[in-house]
Amino acid sequence: MRHVRAIVRLFQISIATVTIYLIYVTCLLFVKLSGRRSEPLRNRFMAFWAGTLAWILNMKVTVKGNPPRAPFFLVSNHLSYLDVVPLYKSMTCTFVAKKDVESWPVVGFMAKTMGIIFIDREKKIDVGRVNQIISKSLNKDQGIVLFPEGTTSPGAEVLPFRASLLEHPAASDLDVHYASITYETSNQDLPASESVCWWGEISFPSHVYLLAGNKQINCTITFGQETVRHSDRKELADILYKKVKDQFIPVPDQPKEPLHS
Repeated sequence: MRHVRAIVRLFQISIATVTIYLIYVTCLLFVKLSGRRSEPLRNRFMAFWAGTLAWILNMKVTVKGNPPRAPFFLVSNHLSYLDVVPLYKSMTCTFVAKKDVESWPVVGFMAKTMGIIFIDREKKIDVGRVNQIISKSLNKDQGIVLFPEGTTSPGAEVLPFRASLLEHPAASDLDVHYASITYETSNQDLPASESVCWWGEISFPSHVYLLAGNKQINCTITFGQETVRHSDRKELADILYKKVKDQFIPVPDQPKEPLHS
């Protein structure tokens, strides 16, 4: 049953994503020709896309606290490519992602046209370029979401935050919001640490197949109720790390009962 569910859902996700994207780029053409800003259109489509994927995956999103309103700069822990779904459902935003995503077939091109900001973490010089893009991208129609861990994990703990991409909020004296994300699967599924969190050597296609086979995914996203401000990016990173760590709920690494499907 799990394999059939995965195949059906992957087909549904592919059709839904391509259809929504094609409608978006068609509407975007008219928006560009009219001289209007594209962020409001993109926000509506990304929220609809995220809601559609959550429905297909039977993903229940619980939001604790109040999501910030644009413009904002927010940091969060990072567990999976799936993180963008609850975040897009909760806020009007765009993301800073590692440059590897840009090279993914089809997905990379779509992400780029959706306003995702890519960074090459292997090149220190690229940090300055990205910080400049971040400063220009903050506006009344969108906030910026950053995953300062720099990688994903099984979700047992929050990894230390890298300070390099916090240069802009530190230098600009910006208030920084924070959130934490965690997942849990049903007792008939593989543990979320394996089938939702993406880490280790497993390839993206193989992991998506595992993800789609889950009967149900529960996501809890918790928004901090205060903001953090500091002129030193390393101090800012340390404070934010501690606050996210304090409210983070570890991802279960074992199912509650033996698998039935």
